[in-house]
Amino acid sequence: MRKWLDAILKIFFGAYFALTSLYCLLSFLPYTYYSLIKSPAYAWMPWFAHHHDLLFWLAGLAAAVAFRATKNRIAYFVCFGALACMGIYLALRPFIASVESNRTAYLGGVLALWIIVAVVALCGFRDSTTVESEAIVEANLSFPVGILLAAGVALLSVAGAHLRSYSDTRSFSFRSGDAYLTFWSLISHVLVAVILVSILNLIRTGAAKSAHPRAVRWGLFGLLIFGLLWVLSLRFLENALSFEGWRAHLYAASLAAALTLLGFSVAQPFLAGEGAASRTRPRLQTILLTAVPVLFALIAVALPTLIGGGDWNGFYEGTFTLLFWIVVSFCVFRLWPRNNPYPLKAILAILTLSLLSYKALSATDIFWAKPLGATDDDIQRSLENYAERDVSFNLAFRVLGNGRTSEPCSELCRILREYTEIRGAQAHFDLKLVDPLVPIKEDRPNIFIFVIDSMRPDYLGAYNPKATFTPNLDAFARDSVVVRNVWTPYAGTSLSEPAIWAGALLLHAHFMQPFERLNSLEKLAKTDGYQMMVSDDEILHEILSPSDNVIKLDTDKKLWNQLEVCSTVQRAESALEHRSDPARPILFYTQPKNVHQFARNNLPQAKAANWPAQPGFNYRISFELHQVDECVGGFVGWLKARGLYDNSIILVTSDHGDATGEFGRNSHSLVIYPEIMRVPLIVHLPKSMQGKFVHDDDRVSALIDIAPSLYYLLGHRPIVSNPLFGHPLLMRTTEELHGYHRDDLFMASDVRAAYGILADNGRYFYATYDSPAQSYLYDLAKDPNGEHDILTNELRKRYDQQVIEHLHAIADFYEYKPGIGSLLTSAH
Repeated sequence: MRKWLDAILKIFFGAYFALTSLYCLLSFLPYTYYSLIKSPAYAWMPWFAHHHDLLFWLAGLAAAVAFRATKNRIAYFVCFGALACMGIYLALRPFIASVESNRTAYLGGVLALWIIVAVVALCGFRDSTTVESEAIVEANLSFPVGILLAAGVALLSVAGAHLRSYSDTRSFSFRSGDAYLTFWSLISHVLVAVILVSILNLIRTGAAKSAHPRAVRWGLFGLLIFGLLWVLSLRFLENALSFEGWRAHLYAASLAAALTLLGFSVAQPFLAGEGAASRTRPRLQTILLTAVPVLFALIAVALPTLIGGGDWNGFYEGTFTLLFWIVVSFCVFRLWPRNNPYPLKAILAILTLSLLSYKALSATDIFWAKPLGATDDDIQRSLENYAERDVSFNLAFRVLGNGRTSEPCSELCRILREYTEIRGAQAHFDLKLVDPLVPIKEDRPNIFIFVIDSMRPDYLGAYNPKATFTPNLDAFARDSVVVRNVWTPYAGTSLSEPAIWAGALLLHAHFMQPFERLNSLEKLAKTDGYQMMVSDDEILHEILSPSDNVIKLDTDKKLWNQLEVCSTVQRAESALEHRSDPARPILFYTQPKNVHQFARNNLPQAKAANWPAQPGFNYRISFELHQVDECVGGFVGWLKARGLYDNSIILVTSDHGDATGEFGRNSHSLVIYPEIMRVPLIVHLPKSMQGKFVHDDDRVSALIDIAPSLYYLLGHRPIVSNPLFGHPLLMRTTEELHGYHRDDLFMASDVRAAYGILADNGRYFYATYDSPAQSYLYDLAKDPNGEHDILTNELRKRYDQQVIEHLHAIADFYEYKPGIGSLLTSAH
């Protein structure tokens, strides 16, 4: 039990400093600083920051106890004396609670990892080399055990993916294509197991011939694990966060070193005397070595469903999957060791035969994998789509060199990154949709704007007759203008919401300051004397200027994903009832997270409410949209009862859509696909305006058109014509509408260097990514869901040039010079 207690204490020590490092890294990167640190989505993050100094002492005490048996007493007292001094400093000057997005945050993240490295390297290992342990160092890992283990892991991951699918749709199916995917997952996992067992056995065989077999063996194991973790960490930083360069390499190497040393320190007591351990293992140890894999297996099956869409970029599932592989393999090989070594020729033969068999299957999949697609590209796409749902298969698939691989950042990649995540972006001048902007003399209608985060148009009956769960919004749409060809320029909230308020495309920055110079809706409210009433979300908290003119709702919400429309409209009704000046017009704005994949609120859940499955729709989302429908519908009824409805402009829209797995794609922000970029827009006009304006559904509309449309409807005309500005959606005449021409719509991720073009009035959808390099083009007229890539090299060059031209145009307009303030070249 002492070994297990020490292991737990070491893990607690390592987890504390690893979390500290992660927190600092997230603070250093601009997007995650605003979306996860300043406005956290997880309750543990503010709790961790608030108790960081106390947890430091607990982590230090845990390490002092766990490493007490070290023979290097001087190093022991130096390490923990230094930690005590650091703890006193943190108690006097807390660091985490006040960390900002700058170089200090990065250095703090690296330092936290170096603390793990220093403590473990100096105090974390015992001299356990004995005659007995050296004598049996030639023992190999069993290939049959490794293959059976890999097959079990593959089947568990398949079960977890299908359980998640059932949770999303409340229907279960297992078609011929699923059988082929399961087979391919089995093959991939088995080959990874054969490769790893072969490498480990080759290391064991080679080490046995050295003068110090145990030291050589564990040294080589350590280098192998360190290298793999370094590569995996670096790929995550580059691909998910567009974070590269020497800082990314240093962080990835520090993380790999810390995890490798800590892992070996935890495992060393259990590995002492390997050969004898299998013969004299206590019963309790056998029970634990059996129970731990069973527990991990149950978690592996349930985790995809338990986490659902709330896993940021698959981080939790990916981390757990890697941990699952390591822990279960350790326990299984400890339970069933092989004491006799394999001949060197046998190891090489098994490895070669396995690789050749896999390559043969890959080369001939067009003949035997017809259910996955008619062409090699279709089959590859099916495998990549499945990898999005099965994290363990995804890891095995990538380890074997399949899918999109990371390459050195190309010229296009470097250009994209120069204009992404710009630090310290400045608004050098006032953005003017109308020049001059003067108060109107006509009556001012109330303005109510509902931006339902992540709501897709095909989940509303007004756009899709199959969606029967939004009757109130459908009735509202029948009394309003339903704009059908609407897109968001940005795949995530952190840029989409500021763009709505600005009415223009913006620099890729979080956020341009002072934003009030760009904030067209705020200028409109001030000029025309509107009383602003807003839900105090994580974005508005940063971009609205401090003012007594703003009634803030939902200020009690500690996490941004707790915002939900039902409580917001209740508070809005109360605030409207008790206003000191009821004659003053209202500009109301809310962006509730009911439908968001990270949503966490106190409303009933679908299963608890006995919500019936909606065929063809995500189970969770359909229920949450039904809740939104009831609450927004109730608010519309409240406005009607008080005579406010007929004197109000009411907009219902979304900041972006979401990929929910039906096309093999998930989430938003990081990726650009049609289901993410399409949004609904329903506009109710006051009676005094009805019948006086026209709109054109044939042309592409965008969320940046909302602010110019409100300007126009209130009489602020003409709207300045600028390719970066939005256009009025509703105008007096068709001729006026045609006067505002949009050749294409520029699109972007709000997280990484991924950009796109919606061309030819919405027919062609192009997207390109920095790393791993990827581009695709869809003809939405023939392929509305974007499932068949028609990109050619010639078209890629043409669209890439258009992307670059758009980036240059935006930078030139806002007077930004690449290389000054970018994430990759500056971190003040």
